[in-house]
Amino acid sequence: MKVTPQLLRRLILPIGATGLIAFAVLTLSPPDKAGAAPPAPPATAPADQDSVVAALGVIEPSSEVIAVGSELSGVVREVFVKPGDQVAAGAPLFRLDGRALGASLEAQLAAAQQARANSAASASRVPSLQANAANAAAGISQAEAGVTTARGTLTQAEGRLANAQAAADAARLALADAQARLGLFATISDPRAVSTDERDRAKFAMERAKAAYDQARGAVLEAEGGLTAARGGLADAQARLAAAKASSASAKASITEGQQAALAAQAGAAQAAAQAKVVSTDLDRLTVRAPIAGQVLRLNIRVGEFASAGTLAEPLVAMGAVNPMHVRVQIDEEDAARIAAGAPAQASLRGDASKRIPLTFVRFEPQAMPKKNLNGGAERVDTRVVEAIYAFNPTGIQAFVGQQMDVFVTAKPIARAAAPKKTGDAK
Repeated sequence: MKVTPQLLRRLILPIGATGLIAFAVLTLSPPDKAGAAPPAPPATAPADQDSVVAALGVIEPSSEVIAVGSELSGVVREVFVKPGDQVAAGAPLFRLDGRALGASLEAQLAAAQQARANSAASASRVPSLQANAANAAAGISQAEAGVTTARGTLTQAEGRLANAQAAADAARLALADAQARLGLFATISDPRAVSTDERDRAKFAMERAKAAYDQARGAVLEAEGGLTAARGGLADAQARLAAAKASSASAKASITEGQQAALAAQAGAAQAAAQAKVVSTDLDRLTVRAPIAGQVLRLNIRVGEFASAGTLAEPLVAMGAVNPMHVRVQIDEEDAARIAAGAPAQASLRGDASKRIPLTFVRFEPQAMPKKNLNGGAERVDTRVVEAIYAFNPTGIQAFVGQQMDVFVTAKPIARAAAPKKTGDAK
């Protein structure tokens, strides 16, 4: 039969549709399930355990994972560890740039040294000020003694003046008496009535009385001069006492001022030392150290990167104690009542079901948590789990933090409910 172009055009559409249907059938057909084999046989319960609860476990450090952060922010200048390193407690992990704090520390130390020198100088002045105050107190005592002496001298001068005035009054009276007697002789007109001898004795008596009066007046003037001098001496002594008291008050004020200056200098020195200690502490905080002895699990910081202080989404350094290791086993809440504290358990690493690792019970976590790893199938979404912590020795085992394990915990057998009796059974 001759194939014409019209015939080819009519056959193209059926042939193309047939090819597309065949391709779809080959593409959408499921593979042969019998030929797909798992890379490793799944873990099964040990034969020596009669009743077990199978659960999923996750390996973690015995200290749990510690997210080490930085107390201060800054650029990383040195990193002292790498992932997998075993470090002691307090060992440096990394160090931030500390040049600014180092310069500030030098300035604070210099300020503290200057403050200590000022404090020593202020303290050294206090003894000399106290000596000045003691000298001023001695000056007051001397001035008071001088005032006492001047007052005694004044009293004596007043007594001498009183005595001299009394003697002068007596001499004046004696002179007046002698002058009166001599005047009587002058009134007698007859010279023969009074002898010349009596007249001469009266005259001499008047002259002696006048001389005694003049001498008494001189003693009064001398006593008045002594009184004036005594008063001047008392005023001078009182002035010296006032000056001594003023000097003592000034010395005491200087002591108070010096003591206050010394206390202020001591406070300044203490404050400068405290500020230097604060800067020194901040400088030491730039070196982030291991909080415990353990292994560096992850390092998320490099030299030259900026490290922020505070809580971060990803820790700068993750570490933990890995000898022994812990397994956090998630037990479904339906099976939790069958497991007693201290129940023995065995585990296998994922991908190596042939090795059984004995586990030692550590504790139950007191709070049940929502189950995050669902197995699929008919498992409920709202299933909760009780976490049990088990420990094992990682020696000779290549186990990694965060790796999953199949755990089989020895448990009580499942209690079977008694079947109800049927009606008509023999009694």
